[in-house]
Amino acid sequence: MSDLIIIPISLVLLYIGGEGTLRGVLAIAKKFKLSNILVSAVIIGFGTSLAELTVSIEAVITGSPDIAIGNIVGSNTANILLVAALAALINPITLTKIKINRDIFVLILASAVLLLFKFINWLNLYSGLIFIGILLCYVFYSYFDDQKKEEIIENSSDQTISILKASTYSILGILILIFGGWLLVNSAIRVAQSYAISEAVIGLTIVAVGTAIPELTTTIISSIKKNNELVIGNILGSNIFNILGILGITLLIENIPVTDEMMKKGIWEMIAATIFFIIILKFAKSLSRILALFMLTLYSVYVFYLF
Repeated sequence: MSDLIIIPISLVLLYIGGEGTLRGVLAIAKKFKLSNILVSAVIIGFGTSLAELTVSIEAVITGSPDIAIGNIVGSNTANILLVAALAALINPITLTKIKINRDIFVLILASAVLLLFKFINWLNLYSGLIFIGILLCYVFYSYFDDQKKEEIIENSSDQTISILKASTYSILGILILIFGGWLLVNSAIRVAQSYAISEAVIGLTIVAVGTAIPELTTTIISSIKKNNELVIGNILGSNIFNILGILGITLLIENIPVTDEMMKKGIWEMIAATIFFIIILKFAKSLSRILALFMLTLYSVYVFYLF
């Protein structure tokens, strides 16, 4: 089947998967009295990052480390400058009531540790174990800290959904997201390779945006439903999991060299985008449409620079 036919089919699958995942996890969260931010950052954020995990592992196994690291770094940049911006264009995101200090701290820590390990040339099995250890501490602390708070997720439309049905929605939704993302990425890679584009650029752009589409799908659906905490939490959780989880697991399989091209065209841009996003979250009252357009412009310039 032609890649030009597979791409729109994969987009439809991603929408269906995103809707099912969102509906299922909201119902589960309500049943277990979990807050919006825990659900979005940990459950949805990690779940929608499984596409990145699949692609990064496949890239390392097949001897394409630049695609693996480019996928992780590029997805984080795309999540901030593309996904968050598109969500804000649909509905401006009010930030004053969202409690995300814990998640911001972990994202800063993950980014700083990645930079440190790169500079000491220590992206190997041991650093992978450290990444996974930090991730597990974050998940357990998030859960137990969440139980102390009274803010419970509100979503009356899912009150009648049973745990079994909600779990089915969530699992099938995530599986459809992964399959749709895999279809899209592989088709996009074949198209890009036919134009002799480097693996680093493919990883930072086509693969990164392709594997970020599950986040984009669930974030846009959340934005349409005006679930601001789910929008921001999904992006923060996904970016945290991309570094600590996906890179950590990938390093257990194979050491990943970070090339000069990846540093010059990927990692520094990801760090800059992360700092910019954190400043917005901490000091802005909302992510407005004007700010979203500025972010999209930055991303367009970045992609143009890569090519």
